Amino acid sequence: MGPRRVLGLRFLSIATPLTLALTAASAFAEPANLDSSDAEPRYRLEPIVVTAERMPLPLGRVSSDVTVLSGTRLDRERPLFLADALRSVPGIDVQRAGRLGKLTDVRLRGADPRHTLVLFDGIPLNGPWVGSFDFSDIGSLGWSQVEVVGGPASSLYGSGAVGGVIQFLGGGVGDGRMVRAGAEIGAEATRREHASMTRRLDGGSLALSLARASSDGSGTRDGYRGWNGLVRAEAALDPATRVRLSGLLTHGVKELPYDYTFDFGDFRTHQVADPNYEERDRLLAGSVLLTRAVGRAITLEGDLSALAGRIVNDNQANGPGGDYQDTRLDNSRWIGSLRASAVHGTSLRAVAGGEYRNETVDRDDDAQFGGYAYPSAVDEALHTRALFAQGHAELPRGLVASAGIRVEDHARYGAFGVPRFSVALNLARTGLRLRGGYGRAFTAPTLTDLHYPGYGTASLKPERSRTVEAGADGRWLDGRIEARVTWHRTRFTDLIQSNSFYVADNVGSARIEGKDVSLRLRPWRRIAIGARAAHLPVAKDVATGVRLGKRPRWRSGADLDWEATPTLRIFGAWRWSDSFRDPFDFVDVSGRFLDGDTPGYAMTDFGATMSPPRWPVALSARIENAFDRQITEVKGLPARGRALTLGVEFRR
Repeated sequence: MGPRRVLGLRFLSIATPLTLALTAASAFAEPANLDSSDAEPRYRLEPIVVTAERMPLPLGRVSSDVTVLSGTRLDRERPLFLADALRSVPGIDVQRAGRLGKLTDVRLRGADPRHTLVLFDGIPLNGPWVGSFDFSDIGSLGWSQVEVVGGPASSLYGSGAVGGVIQFLGGGVGDGRMVRAGAEIGAEATRREHASMTRRLDGGSLALSLARASSDGSGTRDGYRGWNGLVRAEAALDPATRVRLSGLLTHGVKELPYDYTFDFGDFRTHQVADPNYEERDRLLAGSVLLTRAVGRAITLEGDLSALAGRIVNDNQANGPGGDYQDTRLDNSRWIGSLRASAVHGTSLRAVAGGEYRNETVDRDDDAQFGGYAYPSAVDEALHTRALFAQGHAELPRGLVASAGIRVEDHARYGAFGVPRFSVALNLARTGLRLRGGYGRAFTAPTLTDLHYPGYGTASLKPERSRTVEAGADGRWLDGRIEARVTWHRTRFTDLIQSNSFYVADNVGSARIEGKDVSLRLRPWRRIAIGARAAHLPVAKDVATGVRLGKRPRWRSGADLDWEATPTLRIFGAWRWSDSFRDPFDFVDVSGRFLDGDTPGYAMTDFGATMSPPRWPVALSARIENAFDRQITEVKGLPARGRALTLGVEFRR
C-alpha cells in the first residue's frame, strides 16, 4: 500500500467518526464568530492570530492547528504562572521539577522542550546554550493573547520549531484607559502583588505591567522570589508609518532543596538534602518594529530584537573540603530582519523577508568533585542568515491553502531549505472544516551539545524532521457544540540524545505519532464544559525500539466555566496524566530506590471571581490540587499539595 493511500485512510479514520457523530446537528449549523472562552456564546470578531503564518489573519481563515488563550480568560482564572494556563491546550504537556518557581519544561506534541519555539512579540526566547525555554518565571498577567501553533514552523522561524510555536503577546486586557493593582496570598506563604496600566492613545497605545511572586515552598530551602515586567507601546509617526516597542524582564531566585551524589559503596546515585543550593535567573528581551505602508497593498517592516539572559547556579560545599559548583552562564542574541507583505483583495496574502541572527554564550565554572578541581570556561558564538517566503490563498468552494519555505545559511552547517504547506476545506453545510499539512524542520545542535565541558560532541550533525498531520474542526448549534481532532506523525533523522555516558550523540532515527482531541459544550446559557485528550502511542527510537523518556501515552482533562450571576463566575479544572518512562534511577532522600516509570497522577482545581456592582474591586479565590493528591511531574521532586489562594484587585 502506497504512502499516499495510507495517509488518506488515516485522514478518513479521524474525520469520519467526528462527522457521523454530529451529522444530526448539521441541519442547524451556521458560521459563527464566537469567543470560546466565554460560557455564553456571543457574536464578536474572531481572534486575529499572527504566529501561524507571520501575518495577521482571523483564526477561522488559518489552515494550521492553532489554539488561542485570550487575555480575558487568563485574567479570569489568574494562575500564578503562564505554564499552568497552558495545561488546558490538548497537545501540551507541562512538567515542573518540584514546587513553585522550579524548572518548568513544556512539550508540544511529544517533542523535546528544545523542539518547541517560544516567542514574545516575535522575539525568540529559547536560549542558545540549551535550546529550550524555562517557563518557571513567566507569570500569567499582562498578556493580551497566547497563541499555540502545532506542527513544524521552521519554514517561518528557523531552527528548533519542530513540535510547534508558543507565542505570548503583550498589550494587556481592557479597552480605553485602565489602571489596576492587586494582591494575592495563599498556602506556603505564597504571595503575588501586581500593577498594570493600559491606555489607548490617539493613533497608538501603551501597556505596562509589573508583578512580583514569592513562596516559601515546603520544608526548608524550597523558596522562590520572582519578578515580571512587561511594556508594549505603539505610535503613529505619520499616516503611513508606525513604530512598536516591546520589552520583557523576568528575574527569579530559586532555593533548590536537593542535590545528587554518586556513592561508590553501592554504585548508585543518591538524592541528598542540600542546605545552600540556589539558582538565580534573569532574562531581558526587547524589540523595535517599524512598519510603513506603501500604497494600499504593500507594507514594509524592519525589526531589530535582542535577548540577554543570565543564569547563576550557586551550590557551595556542604562542609569542609566538600564538593561545590559555582556557574555563571550568559546567553545573548540579536536579530535584524526586513520583511515585505502584500495583499490582493481579500483572497491572497504573502510575506517575504530576510534575517540575520547572532548568538553568543559565555559560561564560567568553578567546581570541585571528589576532591579534584574542575574549572572550565566556554566562550562561543555563531550566526545564521536566512531568506523566507509565505503565501496564503482563499480559493473558491471554501478551500484555504498556505505554503512557505525558508532557506537558512548556518555558519557551522551550511544551507538548509525547509518547506511547509497546509490546506483546509470548509464544508459550510455540515459545520465541518477538514485540514491537513506537511512540513520539514531542522534543529541545529545547541552550544551545550557541542561544547559542554566533558560531555559535548563537536562532530554532531543537525537533526532533521518531517511531519504529516491531518484533522477536522466542527462548530454546530450557533457555537454551542465545538470539536477538534488532530493526528500528527513526525520522523526524526540524526536525533540528538545523551548516550549512556551522558555525552550528546546522534542516535539515528526516531518517530513520534499521536492524536489530540477536544470537545466544548454549552448546554445552558451561562455554562461551558470542555474536555480534551492527547494520545501518544508512538514515541520511540526506531533503531532500538525503546520509548523516548518523559512522554506519557495518555493525557486528558476537563474544565467547567459557570457564570453563576452577573457578578460571580465559578470555574473548575481536572487533569490526568499517564505514567511515563524516566531513565534516571536513584535513591531518594527517604531511602527509596526510584527506578522505572514516573507514576501517573490526577489533579483537580477550583476557583471563583466576583466583581461587586458599582465597586471598582474584584475578588478571587483558587484552590489547587483540591483533593491533596501526591503528585510528581519529575521523578523524586514532589509537586505542590492542596493550596488555597485569595486575592483582591482594584480597577479604575
